[in-house]
Amino acid sequence: MSITNLIVHEIQKHEGERKAILIARPNENPVDMQAQALSEQVINLFNRSGMNTGRFSNPHGSEEGSQLPALLTKHFKDGAFLDFAGFSKECAAEYLKYLENVEEAEGGLLWFNHYELHDAHFLYIVLLKRKQGIGLGADLSLSQVEQIEIEKLHMALRINLSAWQAEDEGRYIAFRFGRAPKFESEYFTQFIGCDEPKAAAKETRKLVDLTSAFCQSEGLPSKQANDFKRVVSEHCQSKAEEREPLEIKDIAREVETRFSVEQANKFLEIADSDSFKMEKEIFVEKAGLKKLTRLSGSSRALTMSFDSDLLGESIHFDADTGTLTIKELPKSLLKQLKSMS
Repeated sequence: MSITNLIVHEIQKHEGERKAILIARPNENPVDMQAQALSEQVINLFNRSGMNTGRFSNPHGSEEGSQLPALLTKHFKDGAFLDFAGFSKECAAEYLKYLENVEEAEGGLLWFNHYELHDAHFLYIVLLKRKQGIGLGADLSLSQVEQIEIEKLHMALRINLSAWQAEDEGRYIAFRFGRAPKFESEYFTQFIGCDEPKAAAKETRKLVDLTSAFCQSEGLPSKQANDFKRVVSEHCQSKAEEREPLEIKDIAREVETRFSVEQANKFLEIADSDSFKMEKEIFVEKAGLKKLTRLSGSSRALTMSFDSDLLGESIHFDADTGTLTIKELPKSLLKQLKSMS
């Protein structure tokens, strides 16, 4: 990742008040070691669960609604910002307008970061908060100092500028709210101007169900189905680690390689059916992929989870009686059971 532009502005607003004040930095922040470290921490937090994705409702902007796409159209040309400080200041002023409509919301630091990754341009807009910390002076005396809170994100937006500018049909916007209350997530979504945001967790669950539905429709034996699910999981994990969207046609190509062209078309047919209506590309959530390779369930008195590969091997299921027979118990569990018998 190569940072091209970076700037931080402050918006002062207290909870319970509508008036907000923008304190704009006149020039860009230097891209030094501190900036690089903060950028890496923000990106790591951003890539955790809870991401939403989407597109601009009006990709080139309009007089009504969000002005963010219009500002990008005005300032971002040929892979570069003509005046990044000016763009960020106008953008922060627009953000302030949405913030002032919500009395319960507070201000914070607006962090703008334009960077390049794999020949593509990206823009981060992140709301950071201050917190009180303890500092140690040269004379070893303790004092209270203000720090940037980097343990959690409040609200953050990432735009794939290259995909947006190329009018890509995929979801080039990704954003998350952390634990922000609903009133904050609503005004932030309005500021973005996003068309039908989709949650990565929900889309991942749909992909897991789609994969299972395909295996069931084709009557794949347990081992063959489990092998295919593991391949899908590994492919998705790779995309998640690279912070790139997964294209459904990539999974169809896996189907074609392992089975046939006809079954690949069947997979796409199921994906496009009313039961799933999968997007052409999705962002996946790592945690949601576990269901591809593990079976689990719980009640008030029992929790059970095991690799699906064990079914038919050391674990046998009798559908008629609804019972599981488990061999090769974990040593620690076996020891406990023997001690109680």
